[in-house]
Amino acid sequence: MEIKEIKKPFKPKTQDYETKNFQHVKILDCNQPVSRVIFECWHCKQGLLSEVEGVSPQVLEVACPSCGRTAIRLMANKVLSTTPIPSPWN
Repeated sequence: MEIKEIKKPFKPKTQDYETKNFQHVKILDCNQPVSRVIFECWHCKQGLLSEVEGVSPQVLEVACPSCGRTAIRLMANKVLSTTPIPSPWN
């Protein structure tokens, strides 16, 4: 009795290219001197509204008022205010 070994064809593992960490961001009034940015904190997902002045090559880190960590990095001249709001994405 002869035993034949059946080999399965090579099948590469499929990788999940969908990112699991992402941040919601919405920019309003971008053609005005003062723009509004609605976003979620990267760490605690608290909804935040920031008013920023101008666009510049410098990166500003906006701290989250809820958890105290860097919520987002924006390219702006100056962050005028950051206000916690209910997240519009929940």
